Parts: sequence; C-alpha cells; structure tokens
Amino acid sequence: MQRLLEIEKILAGGQVKEALEQVLALLEQEPNHAAAWYLLGGIYRREQLWGEAINAYNRAKMIEPEGPAAAAIDSIYDIIRFVNKDLMNP
Repeated sequence: MQRLLEIEKILAGGQVKEALEQVLALLEQEPNHAAAWYLLGGIYRREQLWGEAINAYNRAKMIEPEGPAAAAIDSIYDIIRFVNKDLMNP
C-alpha cells in the first residue's frame, strides 16, 4: 500500500509518465492488486486513452467487484456518449 501512495504522490506532482511506469512495475509484481489497476485506469483516463482506461478498470472490477471501478467505467461511457446537440445544429 505504501508503494501505491508513493505513485499517487508522483502523479499528483504532474509526473504522469513516471507514475505510469511505476504502476506498471507494481502490477508486474502484484497482478491482483485492484487498487493499482484502478490507479492505472485513472492515469489512462487522464490521458484520454479511453479503451485502455476501461480495460484497467475492468481488471480492478474483476478483482474487487464492490470497488469503485464500476462507477469509473460508467463515467467513461458517459463521456464517450456525450453529444452537444446545440453544436450540431447551428
């Protein structure tokens, strides 16, 4: 858990690439770490890599079904499906 907190601090400092590398390394060592998969989904979401984010959140959800990943997946689908009809009919 301590390592995950360190990665979150790196991410909060704006070092997205470093945080991504660290969380991927953590997942190599602990592939069933639901919180790490969730954080990976958040990094991908921040970078607007929607498919990768959904995949990472799904891994987190499979490991921890009652965790926050399901809500994050729904949120991404809301973003993807958003259409501003006012912009389509000037």
